[in-house]
Amino acid sequence: MQNAKLKTKICNLQFAFDQRGFTLVELLVAMAIASVIGMAGVSLFSTSNWAYKVNEDVAEAQQNGRVSLDRLAKDIRTAGFGLPDPPFTLSIGGQNWTSPITVTTSGGSGGPDSITILGIGYEAGTLENDADNNGTEDDNTCNGGADSKICLDSVDPSTNSFFSSDLTTFKTSRMYISLNGSTFIELSNTQTERAAGKLALGTPSTLDRLYPDGTPVYIIQAVTYSIETTGVGCSSSNPCLKSNDLTELRGSGTQTIAENIEDIQFAYGVDADRDGNMDSSTLSNDPADDSSILAVRAWVVAMTRNRDMKGSTFTRPVIEDHSASASDNYRRRILTKIIKLRNPRTGGS
Repeated sequence: MQNAKLKTKICNLQFAFDQRGFTLVELLVAMAIASVIGMAGVSLFSTSNWAYKVNEDVAEAQQNGRVSLDRLAKDIRTAGFGLPDPPFTLSIGGQNWTSPITVTTSGGSGGPDSITILGIGYEAGTLENDADNNGTEDDNTCNGGADSKICLDSVDPSTNSFFSSDLTTFKTSRMYISLNGSTFIELSNTQTERAAGKLALGTPSTLDRLYPDGTPVYIIQAVTYSIETTGVGCSSSNPCLKSNDLTELRGSGTQTIAENIEDIQFAYGVDADRDGNMDSSTLSNDPADDSSILAVRAWVVAMTRNRDMKGSTFTRPVIEDHSASASDNYRRRILTKIIKLRNPRTGGS
């Protein structure tokens, strides 16, 4: 009987011991371990999130820079297309242009450059003697030697690129054309047969020979590239690369090419003695004669959309005649390319 009671007491003590819970020390140790693990998790998440944001911003800046440089290179390469040899003066967009490349440099003032490209060439159609689509070749009136008109394949007059959309106004900014990229012509500023797809010549007043059906007709363009801080998505802290096609073939007014482009800079290889070769391996930031340009070195500086989350500072280095900028919290990607003009117009004196 006594042994049974003793066993009962021992079981009760064991049960009480098993139900006592954690001690204060054990709780404090557990909380400390949990805090360390939690802080490590937060730190890992924060670092991963920061790295993700940085990579996302840098990738966007890199892409914006590539788009900008590719667009600049494409148009610069075609500068001079369809133009006559200098000296010449073409009036487009209320301004006179005298060379394939027109330079506007910041002159070391710390601002971005701008550049105007003349030529490029927008294909407005092809020559077609049956311009009015009446089934009869109009050989005696256009496209032939000594004819004073050209006829386009304008079956649908609404697609005529030389007139306003309602076909009431001749676009004088589009009066300079090239037949097949080799024959430069200035159209008359008075056109009366727009619906028939016929265009009267200005200078020269007549064609030099017969041009066969299918000969492409290109409109000479004048496109300016610059850095702007106004418009959708553009501001002083997030500037944009914009273009302005003065012929309005790419739209009216300025068009945004890429956001967060801080700077464009150019240097130029020139042929001042007109021997067809660059005068020096050293490129000029501000050539004396724009019509002597044979090649362009273009720089594009793209910046991240957002400031660095940790407040790190960065400085854009010196590029051409643009001095280094003050340090700030934006990362940058800098791209450069040397572009040779396919159609340099360095004739004349």
